[in-house]
Amino acid sequence: AARYPYYLLLLTSPPLITSTVTLPNMRVGGGRDRRHAAPNVDNIHIARRVQHAVTGLVLLVVSHIIPPYPVGCLLLLTATAVFYCIHKKRVQDPKWDEWYLQKFGSLLRNHERGEWEVVDLHNMQCKRRRKSIPELPGAFYFLLGAALSTFLFPATVARTSVLVLSLSDPIAGLVGSWFTGKECNIAWKQLLSRANAPSEGGPSVAGSFGFVVSSILCTYVYIPSTNSTRSAMLSFYSRLFIGVVASLTEAVGGRHLPFVGRMVDDNLLIPLVVGCLICWIDADE
Repeated sequence: AARYPYYLLLLTSPPLITSTVTLPNMRVGGGRDRRHAAPNVDNIHIARRVQHAVTGLVLLVVSHIIPPYPVGCLLLLTATAVFYCIHKKRVQDPKWDEWYLQKFGSLLRNHERGEWEVVDLHNMQCKRRRKSIPELPGAFYFLLGAALSTFLFPATVARTSVLVLSLSDPIAGLVGSWFTGKECNIAWKQLLSRANAPSEGGPSVAGSFGFVVSSILCTYVYIPSTNSTRSAMLSFYSRLFIGVVASLTEAVGGRHLPFVGRMVDDNLLIPLVVGCLICWIDADE
């Protein structure tokens, strides 16, 4: 079956770098550099979720325009490599970091931004150095996951995988936040005592339920329930199974688990898990 590309140009993360700058108006002496302070947590979550969904939908539209595999796949892999090179460049050049934080800092999570500290020098000079090392953002793994899905799966399966990632992930966050605001939700970490749970929140029971429901609906967009000329076919119970497994993948992706360590980012895991399950179940059905 023909394969189609999904690509995007999105975010990178702040670098690890030490630089010396003259800051006559900055208060120094070992304090934090707040010129690019992180925005309100609620606002950043909403902005990221909207951006996440819109990006995925744009990629699906583009997948019907760009030439098929292997050209599209090569473009995706090239974009992924460029994305990574930009990140490494920002590790070495403070000007790239300054520009990127001005443009996209409002969409970055704390661990994707890193943190500066200012060290006092002589003659009103300050040395900025990283207090914490920033990580590659979720957008990088979104791109990589879409690229691998395009390479590994037929077009119908790849599109479905990217659609689940694009919509179910942010919907889970919105549903979880809404029920938490109504005080009728509970986080999985409170039930399972997961080690090293992040301070920025985490998956909840209501959010996981929203993920399962939205995943089931997403699979109907490209994959029918009965025989057809398309490349895959799924029953309702198969869709339910895929939704549950994908929800569990979203819950553990990018998090520290006992005896396992840190899992790969969910933006990479979700489309690969969904695609593999569709191909496996369709082969049996």
